[in-house]
Amino acid sequence: MAETPKETEERLKVIRLEVEELKRLLANEVAQQKKALILQAIQKREAILAPYEEAKNKLLREAEEQRKAMLREAEEQRKAMLKIELAQTEEESEYLLHSEVEIVSILRALKDSNETVTLYFNNANDFILTSIFSVSDEENVIALYAGGNAAANRQAMVADKLYGVSSLEKVRIQFVLHGLKLAQYRGRQCFIADMPEAILRLQRRENFRLVVPIRQPVKCIIPIPPPEDQADQPEQPAVEIEVNVVDVSGGGIGIVMPPEDVAFAPDMVFEKCQIELPGVGTIVATLRVRSTFEVSVRDGPVSRRAGCQFVSLAGPMLALLQRYIIKEERERKAREAGLAKGKV
Repeated sequence: MAETPKETEERLKVIRLEVEELKRLLANEVAQQKKALILQAIQKREAILAPYEEAKNKLLREAEEQRKAMLREAEEQRKAMLKIELAQTEEESEYLLHSEVEIVSILRALKDSNETVTLYFNNANDFILTSIFSVSDEENVIALYAGGNAAANRQAMVADKLYGVSSLEKVRIQFVLHGLKLAQYRGRQCFIADMPEAILRLQRRENFRLVVPIRQPVKCIIPIPPPEDQADQPEQPAVEIEVNVVDVSGGGIGIVMPPEDVAFAPDMVFEKCQIELPGVGTIVATLRVRSTFEVSVRDGPVSRRAGCQFVSLAGPMLALLQRYIIKEERERKAREAGLAKGKV
C-alpha cells in the first residue's frame, strides 16, 4: 500500500534524525573500522533524502521566480500606465468609453476571463493584484477579490483614487475607482466600489485571432453597391451576398472571397455588413478590404481569401465580438480538457 504524505514525512523525519546521530558518532573518536560503516550508513540515508530535498527546493525556486515575474509585470504596467483623466487628445478620446452598457460589458468580460486586475494607488507607487468577483449594473457596484496582504489592503482602502489596469484579448483596459470598502458581498469578503464612470480601451494592432470552428460556421452578409458605370441610371438597391468567415479578431475578419464576378479588391469599403455570431448575436460593421490571396489545400482546389478590417467598429459591436471570442475559447478549452481526461 502506498504511503500517505503524512507517513512519508514521518519516515523522512526519522531518517534525518538518524543522519544527525550518525554524524555525531562520526565526530567522536571511535574505532577506525567503525568510521567506514558510519560513513556508508550516512551516504545511504542521504541518498534517500536527496530527491525529496531537490523537489522541495525546485518548488521553492519556481514559486520565487513566479513571484518575481508578477512583480516585474506589475512594475511594467505601473511605468506604462496612462491616467484616464489625461486622455484628452482626439486619438485617445476615441478609446474612452462612457456608455454604461459598454462599461458593464467590458467589466463582465474581464470577470468571465478571470483576468488579473492591478489596482494602483498612492500616485501609482503602490499596488495590489486582484480580479473581478461580480459586476452589478442594478446596484451600480463592482466587487473585486480582496488581496492577500492585509497591510496593502488597508492602504488601498484609504486611497481616494485607484487606477485599475488589465487586458482583454490583448487590448489594454484602464479605469478609475473612487474609493474601496471591504465588506461581505454575496457570501464573499470583497472590495466594493462604485462602477467606474469611464473605461479607457487602448486597442493594439496585434489582436487575438480566433479560427471559426467548422461545427458552428459564421456568415457575413455584404451589401454590394451597383457598379459606378450605372450611376446615371435609376437608383438600384445594393445586392447582398453571403460569404463564410474563416477567422475573427478585434481588428477584422478573414473571409472566403465572393464570386469572381463581384467587384471585391483591396481598399474597397463596404458599409452595413452583418456578421452573424452563433449564440451571441449579429454585429453590423463597415469593412475595408486590406488584402486578397489564395490558399492551396493539399490534393484540393485553390481557395480565394480576403482579409477585411473593421472601420470604427462601435463599442457595443466590439463587446459582442469579444463575448463571442471568449465563449468559443472557453468551449474549445473545455473540449480539450475533456479529451485529455478521456485519454488518462
